[in-house]
Amino acid sequence: MVPKKHKSKRLSLKQQHKIRKRSVEKHRKDRRDAKRNPQKKKLKKDPGIPSLLPFKDKVLQQVEDHREQIKQEKQRQKDARTQLHDMNRNLTSDLDDQEIAEGTVTGARDNSKRAYYREFHKVVQHADVILEVLDARDPLGTRAPQIERMILDAGSNKRIILVLNKIDLVPRNVVEKWLAYLRHEFPTLAFKASTQEQRRNLGHAAAGSKKATSLNTAECVGADSLIQLLKNYSRNQKIKTSISVGIIGFPNVGKSSLINSLKRSRVCGVGSTPGFTKFVQEIQLDSKLKLLDCPGIVFNSPAKGMNKVDKVAAAEMMLRNCIKVELLDDPIAPVDIIVQRCNPVALHGMYNVSAFTNTREFLVQLARQRGMLRRQGIADLTAAARIVLNDWNKGKIPYYTLPP
Repeated sequence: MVPKKHKSKRLSLKQQHKIRKRSVEKHRKDRRDAKRNPQKKKLKKDPGIPSLLPFKDKVLQQVEDHREQIKQEKQRQKDARTQLHDMNRNLTSDLDDQEIAEGTVTGARDNSKRAYYREFHKVVQHADVILEVLDARDPLGTRAPQIERMILDAGSNKRIILVLNKIDLVPRNVVEKWLAYLRHEFPTLAFKASTQEQRRNLGHAAAGSKKATSLNTAECVGADSLIQLLKNYSRNQKIKTSISVGIIGFPNVGKSSLINSLKRSRVCGVGSTPGFTKFVQEIQLDSKLKLLDCPGIVFNSPAKGMNKVDKVAAAEMMLRNCIKVELLDDPIAPVDIIVQRCNPVALHGMYNVSAFTNTREFLVQLARQRGMLRRQGIADLTAAARIVLNDWNKGKIPYYTLPP
């Protein structure tokens, strides 16, 4: 009897190809469905600690202590985030409470109070050290003590340095008196920005040299001392760290000129008119120091409907070059203060006018000398007053104040 042959289990190539094709198609479909309807994998349930384990109570206590530590750490991080948020919110609210005037009234659409405030807040928030630039002719008039108090009360570890700029316009003994007066509150340095015309390689007068002593030079004076002080702040427990230095101050006190002098090149645009700087500019001085140039901000501007005392304060603010001379409604009021404060002999020699008893006589003589006459030969007092204000803003009229 012939044995039966067993049927082979091998498949033909055609059948194998069909099976492989269906398998690939099924895997592709499963992947597509998984993307459309993702399902989390079920975590395996913790079986816990066996009851027969020795020292079970001790192990459970360790687990509970570990959970409590994690919970406390999360709460600490949450409190730290809340504190930082409150600190920044207090900083913003304090600035909102200040009566911040137009940064510099120039008539441009982007020169709004809110735009200047935003740029100022960026500098104060991101800077580790604040340089407040003051005009050596009137340091108290160009200082904002409410901003200094607000920065210190915010709880941040920011340092404030006062920079007495334009010391070449003031006698040396007056500068020394102001330095002694201001150093009772904050570190204060004397500074003179470079007035050289080239775009690069601006000179620095060495401390103690004849140029630095006489100040009759176009080179910068005081830059080395300022850079050394900033580098000392960048050292933290003998470890050098990178810091940001924000430069704030009233318009036209020389903030951008100070940065150019420190960088030894004209990296920031400068001008004698207020509002030249409109946005925050970042300048990398070296690997450890970054400078932030801020637009000029005028704080506590007099309100409308002010009395006689407030009008005098408004006229004094105009003398700080906070508003463009062309946009002043009454340029004669600040000129009246100039005539009262300055030496009449200096005005006689500068404008070649004869003796006068009041501001009106002075402006009438100046208008007639410059040919500024209206119809019927009437002197244009407003045009003459604008000439005096322009000379005042450029530092041509000698004037300075003494510390109290």
